[in-house]
Amino acid sequence: MTSTDKDFRFMATNDLMIELQKDSIKLDEDSEKKVVKMLLKLLEDKNGEVQNLAVKCLGPLVSKVKEYQVETIVDTLCTNMLSDKEQLRDISSIGLKTVISELPPPSTGSTMTANVCKKITAQLTGAVGKQEDVSVQLEALDILSDILSRLGE
Repeated sequence: MTSTDKDFRFMATNDLMIELQKDSIKLDEDSEKKVVKMLLKLLEDKNGEVQNLAVKCLGPLVSKVKEYQVETIVDTLCTNMLSDKEQLRDISSIGLKTVISELPPPSTGSTMTANVCKKITAQLTGAVGKQEDVSVQLEALDILSDILSRLGE
């Protein structure tokens, strides 16, 4: 995933996606940290196909890592939403929507969903207030709407 060749990065990310979709994969703490860090880095890849595949990996990854890793993912994606780079903002927005769609329902008794949603909500409401770019405000509101429609009871 760190290769200079975009095809190698794509194939490595694709292989990771296939592994993450298997129920049998178990990541230790160090592996979790490395995978999360690498996927977040790939969101800034020069190649759009690599970025898209990296964002698709976030969905299955949410159920495979510990809560604090999901919070790291969400923090980074929210920060990227305020970036000057439009492409990074767009892919981060898709990433947040992907993470939200994969969070366990609150009825499962998991505190992760509530904690992650509080984090997202706090950061995005702050972004709406601070950001002058209307497209960023609209995207943040769209994500907040996703949270409410999916998880609001």
